[in-house]
Amino acid sequence: MNWPNAITIVRVFLVPVFAVLAYQDTTGARVASLIVFGVASLSDLIDGYLARRFDITTRFGEFWDPTADKLLIGAALVVLVDLRGFPLWAAIVIGFREIAVQFVRGAIVGGGGTLPASPAGKLKTVLQIGMVGWWLLPWDRVGAIHWIWLYAVLAVTLWSGAEYVVRYLRMDKAPVT
Repeated sequence: MNWPNAITIVRVFLVPVFAVLAYQDTTGARVASLIVFGVASLSDLIDGYLARRFDITTRFGEFWDPTADKLLIGAALVVLVDLRGFPLWAAIVIGFREIAVQFVRGAIVGGGGTLPASPAGKLKTVLQIGMVGWWLLPWDRVGAIHWIWLYAVLAVTLWSGAEYVVRYLRMDKAPVT
């Protein structure tokens, strides 16, 4: 076990902590949920930096780091749809992309290959985290910036998802005999 992988595991365990806090009916708990979301999101930057800086990337990390991101964003989308008026259709689009890319990644990693994050995938993650954080803030009403964030995230989410599928389809595959 190395530090980046340990941080990824902690991020996975922060997901239910975030969700439980978000569903508490107190301002303090909801603020705490936003802080937990922020800490979990920042830990993604830290584990990636450490893995690259010290050249300690692992297959475990290549699979679980993006999985932890998907779990965090997925839990946040459930909270947002349920408590903050986030559109269900948008959460479904984002969720479908995340599941599809995870299946592609799983097939590649399971076959001994790798599918590192693309620049579009990294941009998608940053935009999703920013958008979720914005929607989690205790606004009195949903305004134009909420919708701008949402549509920017949807565009980059679909773009990066298509990019991953195209990369997968272009990979050399051994002939079936």
